[in-house]
Amino acid sequence: MKIAFRHIPFDEPQCAELDAIAKGAGFETLWFGPEAPTAEDLSDCEVLIGYFPPALMKELPNLRWLQTPAAGVEKLCVPGTFATEDVVLTNCSGVFGIDISEYMIGAILVLMRHMKGYIKQQDERTWNALGVGRSIYGSTAAVIGCGNIGQNIAKRLKALGAACVRGIDMSATAPTPDFDEMYTPAEYVRALEGVDIVTASLPNTPATKGLVSAEMIAAMNEKTIFVNAGRGATVDQAALTEALQDKRIYGAVLDVFEVEPLPADSPLWTLDNVVVTPHIAGWDDDPVNILSMFELIKDNLERYTQGRDLTHVVDRSRGF
Repeated sequence: MKIAFRHIPFDEPQCAELDAIAKGAGFETLWFGPEAPTAEDLSDCEVLIGYFPPALMKELPNLRWLQTPAAGVEKLCVPGTFATEDVVLTNCSGVFGIDISEYMIGAILVLMRHMKGYIKQQDERTWNALGVGRSIYGSTAAVIGCGNIGQNIAKRLKALGAACVRGIDMSATAPTPDFDEMYTPAEYVRALEGVDIVTASLPNTPATKGLVSAEMIAAMNEKTIFVNAGRGATVDQAALTEALQDKRIYGAVLDVFEVEPLPADSPLWTLDNVVVTPHIAGWDDDPVNILSMFELIKDNLERYTQGRDLTHVVDRSRGF
């Protein structure tokens, strides 16, 4: 049988190491670049590692394991995606926490320090102060989703002097000491009382779709900065847009949206209190991410070839 690799951001020595593990276990290896292979190309593959078109999965009856470099796998969790239900799906959840949490810190400071306005002024060669800046130091933050990304952003907020970091998570159990208080999503009124910062890093699952609801957005206040680097479907985008237009919340930095690319006619493009980025908060090609991703995938490949249990197995019924 064969193992196919496609579109993974590893260097030549790293690829050679994976190739040697596979061949050492008796597998023939296939390597693909960005071009999409056909079902015929993959027909004899027992294992796929990398990014492969989800539409091909139902045409691969020999497939037993798919390892994706992504953390979010909602497109691979749709019932009927695979030819057989016993295919094991593993992801790279936990790889992107450092990268995305640094994006979030930068995003918060962009709005707190009026950087969007100053960049605009630079283009116009205008010299005006835009008001007193704000600080993360002494602030109150709410972190929606306390997985790896949420834990990383909580750690960085506390390191920068946030007075209180509240976690909003289904379990309501603090995963690290960086969370001062924990709440369930149903307790959002108390969790969002007086918050300066709200971050969201939720996967797109049936349980999280629309979790950041109109009611939750309404519980925020005129000084709240909202940052979303999870999935767009987890937020009521219409309610958020209205709150931003009416200045009922201070501003938002949004990396993900209900529809991507964000349609050209969306008012979010033109609001002065919004920063839009094109789903780039966590890069596969970031050196920190590449190293973590490689170690995870290498470990799983060794486990598979040795008949041991895999890590980062996705429960497709839950979507993560």
